[in-house]
Amino acid sequence: MIKLITIDVDGTLLTPLKRLTKSNIIAIEKAKKAGVHIALASGRPYSGMQPLVERLKLNQEGNFTVCQNGSYIFDNFTHKPLSGTFQNPIDLKIIDDLLKNFDIQISAMDHESFYSRHVKPNIYTKIDAKISRLPLQVIQYDDFPEDKTFGRILIMGRKSEMDRLYKNMPKELVENYYAVRTAPFLIEVMNKSTNKGYAISVMAKDLGVGQEEIMSIGNERNDIPMLEQAGFAVAMANAVPELKIHADFITKNNLQSGVAYAIERLLANNLEIYK
Repeated sequence: MIKLITIDVDGTLLTPLKRLTKSNIIAIEKAKKAGVHIALASGRPYSGMQPLVERLKLNQEGNFTVCQNGSYIFDNFTHKPLSGTFQNPIDLKIIDDLLKNFDIQISAMDHESFYSRHVKPNIYTKIDAKISRLPLQVIQYDDFPEDKTFGRILIMGRKSEMDRLYKNMPKELVENYYAVRTAPFLIEVMNKSTNKGYAISVMAKDLGVGQEEIMSIGNERNDIPMLEQAGFAVAMANAVPELKIHADFITKNNLQSGVAYAIERLLANNLEIYK
């Protein structure tokens, strides 16, 4: 029986225009009333998740949100981070140096701000900061405090340049970090031990939920560890091919409220896994 449903946000829960459909809201509310824990899991910081947490009424005690691809687990009731795995300014310097031959920009974020060393951040950096609902600070690496930590480091640039980088990823970057491409213009870099799957396993243990009692829904490469951690893995119809091969079921796309479709089927099957 499913006791925990973890749901990715962009490309999964939200439509392409970043809207939350009525069908998804209703289905999630029904699942909650059936006693199922609901957890959102996203690359976004908590500031970018709070409006959704409140809209879905997930801000009661005992509810959690996975942010920045597993770098942070937030308590929705206290709005405080419970745990995290981080990176430091030295990691920013290392990655920036590794990618000096590519026409891209490096930035970083924690749960309070978005950081860039570029006096003129590119359009992709500005858009991501706006979506994240975080202030964008221009700061040089040497000006960070020694104990500064980040949840995500972001590599952003034109699609053609990101394609070139993705095909020629430096060995040190691949071996020492968890790097995943989540948009045509974006590669996200996290601590090697960080991903959504790891964070979900930590959260499930706290809730007393077994792996076989987890249903996970996603659409992107960074959702693969989360689906691998679930007893019932659901891919959106609009998911990337790399993720679909990990799915037990493929639901409708995000424009057709695929999250609601998958949850309604689960409820109709008395919370048991279906095909």
